[in-house]
Order: sequence, then C-alpha cells, then structure tokens
Amino acid sequence: MSFFAYSAIDANGQAVKGTFESENLDSASVDLKAKGLYPISIEATSSRLGNLYKAYASFQVGRIEVIEFAQGLAVMLRAGLPILTSLEDVIDSTANKALKNALLDVRQKVEQGTPVSRALALQGAIFPDILNTLVSVGEETGRFDASLQEAADHLMRVQNLADAIKKALMYPAFAISTTLSALVFWLAFVLPKLTGTMTSMGVKLPPLTLALIAVSALFKAHWGKMMLSLLIFPISIYLMGKNKKARYYRDLAAIRIPIVKLIVFNKLLASFAEQFGILVGAGISVDRLFDLLIPSLGNEYFEVKLWKAKETILNGNLISVSLKELNIFPNIVIRMISIGETTGTLDTQLKFLSGYYAKKLNDATDSLGKMIEPIVMIVIGGLFAVIIMGLMLPIYDLVSKMGK
Repeated sequence: MSFFAYSAIDANGQAVKGTFESENLDSASVDLKAKGLYPISIEATSSRLGNLYKAYASFQVGRIEVIEFAQGLAVMLRAGLPILTSLEDVIDSTANKALKNALLDVRQKVEQGTPVSRALALQGAIFPDILNTLVSVGEETGRFDASLQEAADHLMRVQNLADAIKKALMYPAFAISTTLSALVFWLAFVLPKLTGTMTSMGVKLPPLTLALIAVSALFKAHWGKMMLSLLIFPISIYLMGKNKKARYYRDLAAIRIPIVKLIVFNKLLASFAEQFGILVGAGISVDRLFDLLIPSLGNEYFEVKLWKAKETILNGNLISVSLKELNIFPNIVIRMISIGETTGTLDTQLKFLSGYYAKKLNDATDSLGKMIEPIVMIVIGGLFAVIIMGLMLPIYDLVSKMGK
C-alpha cells in the first residue's frame, strides 16, 4: 500500500484535501470516487508525510465532534439501520472537513470488508484509543450500539474533566503570566534607568539591588536564548513522550507529585475501573481483556505493572491477588475486586469503583483552584516584595542623605 495526497470536490461542491492509502494511482482515483469525491489532483507521497498529515488532521477535530459522531452512530444503529447507511447519514451531517474526510475513508474501508474498529484506527489520532477499543469489543460481542454509547459517555466525562481543569487553572495561569511580564518589563527597562540615576548621584546600592541589576544584565544579554528555552521546553516534553523509558519515569512522577497526583492518579483509577467493568460485562476473556485495557490507560508506568499482573493471572492467580502484588492500587480497589470475584459480581463492583473515583476526581478538580491559589499568591507576593525592596532601599538611602 502507498500513500497518496489529493485535492478533490465533495458532493456539496466544497474543496477537500487529504491523504489516504491505496494500491496504486489508478486504484487511488477509483477509491476517491467511491468516497463520493471528484478528484482534481492525486500525487504519490511518502508514508512520513501521510502520517504527518493525519496528525495535523487530528488537531482539527475536537473531542466534542468525536462524541457527537459516536452518539449519533449509536442512536442510528440502535434504531436498526445498517452500518453503511448510518455512516452515510453521519457523514452528511458532519461539518468538520477533517472529520468528514476521515469518515469517508472509514465508510469506504467498511464497505470493502474492514471491521469498523480497524477502519477507525487507520485514521491515526483522530479517534481516541478508547473509542477504537470499545468499538472492537462491540464487534466481538454483538453490542456495537451499546459500546458506542459507552464510548461517547466516557469521552464526555473526559471532556467535562478537561473543561473543569482549564477553569481551575485559568486564574493561576493569568496571574503568573501577568506578574512575570511585569517583572521582565521592570528588569529590562525600569531598573537600569533608576539605578543609573542613583549611581550618578553617589548613592551606594544595597546587595539586593545589585543582584537585581545582575539579573537584568543577564536577561538583556541572553533574552533571545531565554525565549527560545520557553519553546524548547514543551518540545522536550513531547519528545520525552516518544521514548519508552523516559515516558515511564514521566508517568511515574505524575502519580507521585502531590497536587498532580490528585488528578492523574484518580483519573487512572476511574478509567481503569470503568473500562475493566465494561469489558467484564461484555464477557471478554481475561487474556483479551488485558490486551484491550492496558494500552488504553495512557500511562506507561501502569502499563508495565499491569502486563506483569496479566502474566500472573494467566498462571492461575486471582485478579485481586495479582493486582495487590503490584503495590499500586489502594486497598479499596483490591477489596472490591476480591468481593466481585468471590460473589460473581465483578462488573458491579468495578462500576461502583468507577463512580467512586470519578467523584473523587470531580472533588479534586473542584478544589484544585483553591489549592493552587495560595501558592500563586505566595509566589506573586514574593516577587513583588523583592521588586519593591530592590527599588525602595536605594531610594531610602538617597532620601536619608538628602535629609542630612
């Protein structure tokens, strides 16, 4: 299979662009027409460029649009419509060009016999792993519409959590950014002029002011490198995520840092219990269950631990015993899973755990702003105290001399 970049006109007369895989140039043209597109140009491209385009397209598709897709498809399937008809109706009602293009490719692949979960996974990061996992479970168990609804509900909870975290962090981010901007302006422009005037008047500058002058000189000499470092930092974090070992220690730190742990750890436990319960309720075997569950958690540290648990479970250990040996789950998780295994109500106990940790996560999110606010105020107050003292101490000396 080769990658092809194309530009075309859709049934509504709108121009669309994208990349897709096909056998050759002739079959690429046929595939485009099968999607209901009228080709303008088709060119062979490298797989790297094709994957880059898929990554770019994923940024153009929001989580809410994916939720609407899953919700709409679930409703149509529940009403008894065939999958191809349902996909066609969803495509017609989709306004986002990147999502529409991906769904056209999904419909074509499904029409050619590809499972829906595989067709969704081939679209890159546009569709989350959890959606692909639950769709795969639905195909295996005959609960396609129910799995889609569960995926939509799960993604909506994730979206609500993301919105709550953004809301909680908005004030601290605004306060810190404005304070740092004021500090940079003061160090770069105000302080040098004031200290120059005071030095010319014979005022002896105190150590704190001299330290601020040194910081000001350092900033003026290397401001370009400092600004560049602000860009390099997020890039470094992204590249760290590409390395398995670095990702392991990054994810381990995320569940150990006090304030971050409240969000990340509770989110992991809620997601683990929810997805575990869905898979158990669907009747998936333990072997297949862990293969689907572990990659969907998105935490390398948890993944490494759970792969070990899977091995011991397949060797005959109880799930609760194997999870307890990992030393990463709270006692309540082990206890409820043990009760579920003993009484045959594992899916019910996991549902309880999912709700329990979802509530803890909501509570932590609600209190996040209150926890961060004192820290932000202390940082801002400290910065302003340093600025004021650095400015007022030489002015006090100058006033004292003038008084004498």
